[in-house]
Amino acid sequence: MKFRSIFLASAISASLIFSLACKPPEAANNAATPAEREMTEFEREIRSLKTADFDYIYVFRRKDGGAMTAEDKRLIKDKAHFATNRFTLSGDERAVFAGSNFAFEEENLNELKERFNFEDFSKPPEQIKREEEEANANSSSKNSNSNS
Repeated sequence: MKFRSIFLASAISASLIFSLACKPPEAANNAATPAEREMTEFEREIRSLKTADFDYIYVFRRKDGGAMTAEDKRLIKDKAHFATNRFTLSGDERAVFAGSNFAFEEENLNELKERFNFEDFSKPPEQIKREEEEANANSSSKNSNSNS
């Protein structure tokens, strides 16, 4: 009888502790951290350009907040570095994203900044320089190994 009472008390205590320690599944699912929330189209595109490892990431928007016209898009492409790898127009057509491993010429970039709102998500200059030096060092070591 005593054994049964101890067993029953232990089982009830364990159940109580377990039920208090665990949140119901719906409560756990609703407590999403900011990193887990759904990203906006803008955030997804910036992340995509960074994942592609572009050195220079620029975003252009019309100053009046309107949709990009064919003339706007043509001007951005004309003023971009000729080797710019990627241009993306946002779904609402209000932003053009440019991804490149080459900086736009300063004069061209200034002209675009006069016409458009401009955001720069490029890597810091120190990082670009360090990565170029590392790439050159790796290239040099490969060339010296192949000449042996």
